Parts: sequence; C-alpha cells; structure tokens
Amino acid sequence: MPKWLFLVAFAGCMILAGCGGGTSTPIPTGGGGTGGPAVLQSINLTPTTASIAQGTTQAFTAMGSYSDGTTKDLTASVQWSCLLPILATVSSSAPTQGVATALSPGSVLISAMSGTVSNTAQLTITGATATSLAVTPATATIGFEGQQQFTAIATFSDMTTQDVTNQATWGFPPPAITGTGLAIGNALGMFNIRPTFDNISPTTPAVLTVDLSSLVSVSILPSNPLIANHTQVQFSVMGTFNDGSTRDLTSLATNWSSDNDAVAANFGFTPSVFKGTAAGPATITVSVGTFNPSTTLTVTSASLQSIAVTPANASLATSTKLAYTATGTFSDGSTQDITDSVTWSIQDQTGVALVTGTGVVTGVVSGPITVNVNTPLNLGLVAGSTPATVTTGTLQSVALTPASTFIVPGSSLTYSASGTFTDTSGNTTTQDVSGLVTWSSSAANVVTVTAGVATGQSVGPSSITATLTKISGTSDLMVVSPQQVSLAITPATASVVVGASTQLKATGTFVDGTTQDFTTLVNWSTSNYNAATVGYQTGLVSGLAAEKSPITVTATIGSVTASAQITVTN
Repeated sequence: MPKWLFLVAFAGCMILAGCGGGTSTPIPTGGGGTGGPAVLQSINLTPTTASIAQGTTQAFTAMGSYSDGTTKDLTASVQWSCLLPILATVSSSAPTQGVATALSPGSVLISAMSGTVSNTAQLTITGATATSLAVTPATATIGFEGQQQFTAIATFSDMTTQDVTNQATWGFPPPAITGTGLAIGNALGMFNIRPTFDNISPTTPAVLTVDLSSLVSVSILPSNPLIANHTQVQFSVMGTFNDGSTRDLTSLATNWSSDNDAVAANFGFTPSVFKGTAAGPATITVSVGTFNPSTTLTVTSASLQSIAVTPANASLATSTKLAYTATGTFSDGSTQDITDSVTWSIQDQTGVALVTGTGVVTGVVSGPITVNVNTPLNLGLVAGSTPATVTTGTLQSVALTPASTFIVPGSSLTYSASGTFTDTSGNTTTQDVSGLVTWSSSAANVVTVTAGVATGQSVGPSSITATLTKISGTSDLMVVSPQQVSLAITPATASVVVGASTQLKATGTFVDGTTQDFTTLVNWSTSNYNAATVGYQTGLVSGLAAEKSPITVTATIGSVTASAQITVTN
C-alpha cells in the first residue's frame, strides 16, 4: 500500500469517517471512587493487526482502561469506524458491534472512539481465494435434542487458514443446523455435515450421530392415572439422560399397548390416547429404543355429575376463533378434561357462530350465543353451557408478546399475538389471535418463525411480524452470540424434598444491560441424575433421592454457563 494512501486512511479514521454499521447508545465512562468519577484514559483493541480474505469477517473488541485502574469491555458502546468503505465495513449496531467485513483487497484502519478517547487497529484484506474447506469435529455423537457446535475452516490460496463458520452455508436437514454451524439433534440417525463456502465444500463431511446412548431411564406420564369409565387420557413419555436432564420423547415412542383392552384401549388416530371401556386396571406399555416403560391406568365407575364450560361469558369478534374446554366433575370428587368426549353445539340466532367437534367457536355475525355441550348415553346424558357474545368488532391493532427481546442461535422463543377490536358502540375488546395470524420474519437467514415459534439461525437483527386482515404487529428480535450474554440462576441455592419439585429461573443479561428470562432457552443439567433431575429446557428440578452434599444444577447456552446448588432431603 502506498505511504500516502496509508496516511490518508489513518487521518480518515481519526476523524471517524463512517464505513457502515449504524450507531450505538453510549454508556457512562465512570464508576465512582474516593477520588471522584473514574475517567476513561485509553482504549485497547484486540487484535491490533489482522489479515483476512475478502468476503470474510474479523471481530474486534475494545477494552477501556480507567483512571482508577479498572478496565471495562466497551465493544458494545464505542463508535466503530474506518475510512474506506469500498475495502471494508465495521458495525456499531447490535448485535454485531466491532465486526469488520472485508470487501476488497487493501489495508484499512479500524477505529473505536468513546468521547475524545480512541484507538485503531490495522486490518489487511488479501486477494486470496478459498481452495479447500474442512469441518470439525470430524465425528460427534449427541443425545436426542442435544446440541453440537461445528466449525468450518477454510484454506486460502496464500496457504493461510481462517474460521469461516459464520460465513459458510449450512444445510437444514435433520438434525437442524443453524447458520452458525450449531446442530440440534431433533431426529435420530447418522447425518453428514457438509457446509459450503465460496462454492467449496469439504472433501470429507463430518458425521453427526444422534442416538439414545446417553438415555438412562424412561417413564410414562401421567403416572398411574385414574379416569372415569368412557373417558380418555393422553400419555406422554419422558426420558432422563446421564446429564440429569429430562426431555420429552413422545415423538420417538412406538408400540403403545394395553394389556387389557376390555378395560382401556386405543380407538383413535393418536396411539398415546387410551379410553376407558370398563372399570378395572390396565397396564399401558410403550417402547423407546431399548426401554419399555409401563404404567397402570385405573378406570373407575365414578359417574359424571356436572360439566363446566370455559371460558365463561366470553366475547369474540366476527371471523375470529375461541377455543373452549369442557371439565367434568365426577361422583368421587375428581375432575377431568372431557373436551374430546362431549358433543358441542351452538344455541343462537341463525348463523351467529360455528363450533367444531373439539370446542373451537368461530364468530360469523354479531349476536348472543350459548355454547352447549352434551355427553353420550354412556356418560349419563349430562349437559353444560355458557353464554357468549359475538361482536361486530373491527380489528384495530395486533400486539406481540414479548415486544422485543434477544436470543442466541439455536434457541427458540414462542410468541403470542393479541388483537384489539372496537365495535360500533365504541366498546373495545382484546382477544388472543395467535392461531389466526400469519407469521413472518424480516430476515429468514437470521430468524425463522413457524406458528409463532421463532428460532435463531445466525447473529443479527430481525423483526417478527404477525398479520391478520391486513393489520400487523411487529416485535424486534435480536440474535446475539453467546459471548454477548451472561447468565444467572435464581435461587442460587435451594432445597427440594424427595418426590417434590422446585423451579429455577435463568436470567440472561445482554452486553448493554438488557435482561431477559432465559429459563426456557437454556439447556439444564444436573451433576447427579440419581439424586435429582431437571427439565432440559424448563428448569424444574425434581428430587429423587436424598444426598448429604448439594448437587450442582447447570444452565448452558452456547459456551456460557451458570450453576446453582440444590440440596435433596427427605
């Protein structure tokens, strides 16, 4: 690079000529002390020099040093810039602050400034082209729903190597692979992992095996249930793994059976649903891998006394839907969901509403209605009802929950959508319309969304939109790298009695101080699955056997972990 061009580049970086990336909100530069507020004295960039090929990226970090001797990571708060946007850009926008993207061969200075304090690092962009690609690890084995991070390393024509994991294109067959090379074992089997970068793929793909080798026990839930005759129960299967986590394995279950079809049998299309046909016990058995758990289903002769239909006295707008539930109370004092065992009907002015066989009501025109249920003869011809109103509401707005948030690649977040309606009298009602809206993501390479469940694919910002009758609601979703998140578990210490459960909560803190409930985003595990188990993505700890010493419960997201100490007692 000519000396005059280098000097021009240096001067340009000093005056912060932007090269792309947006702005960030400054944070205070002091932290207090006996001598007054600490003052930012210098910024150190890492790395100080770097060389990358065009079409790849380099992440820089900025560490601030203060007058009181303390240091602080300022990567997310400094203003990043450079002079020559035709050669490289650098981001000042979350969640990619400090990430430089190489566009054309040359040399530039990357600058970070906070107030009047700044520093630079030199970035050289070579004209080297990729000649081969390798993926590591070459082989890996994970349990069902487990995760494995793969890395793509490119070798270039100048014999240099570079991590191009985030620039490579990863396939999306089972198991799911995010744009950052994170594999999620959502299917059993052996899978070839073959990313592509610059039209080059590995000569030999990596092999990922998803199996049940780490599964230590399987149970059927609910355990030993009681149901009334002529009603039904749906079972699920829960597996405990050697990391102490429990995961729902119902999708892997086969060969559901009853040892006494005269008492309980499966009559429908869902193999895990059994209906009582006579009073008595029946053993329900299922297969998951080499495990064959069982539970006893007891069918009682209790008679149905009454039915409660909920929600009571509800209102819904025309062209929208509302799901109802029928709960039966029996002669032995028990209650049971009998939504699928009753006949649903609407009593109304002609054509005001429609109802499905599973209790989902759709408003057609405005007017009062009564939602009715009736049981067949074998349940005693018991009836139940609740009034409802279909309004002439016009949809005014759609709001999403959560409103704005952040996740990491590979994690999923469930959204709900509520619609606000106004009728001709000016009355306003709010209704859940999650099942009616059309979901979309503004950046499918960053976030995918299906039925309101958003899954992070690669680092970057996106907007999740829900649309109903041309009215939309939007929520900002940021996918950040795990290195930008810290975790904390509450409570940090707790006790749980054998046979009981306690709920832990994981809180994630983003680099700008924003916090969020990560309980269902992290992967939970325990140090002793004989003493206690924990829901893989629930944080619910269940005591199994008393231990003198506390066990460790760990929450993990990417490379970030946090732990709590749990004592299991009698």
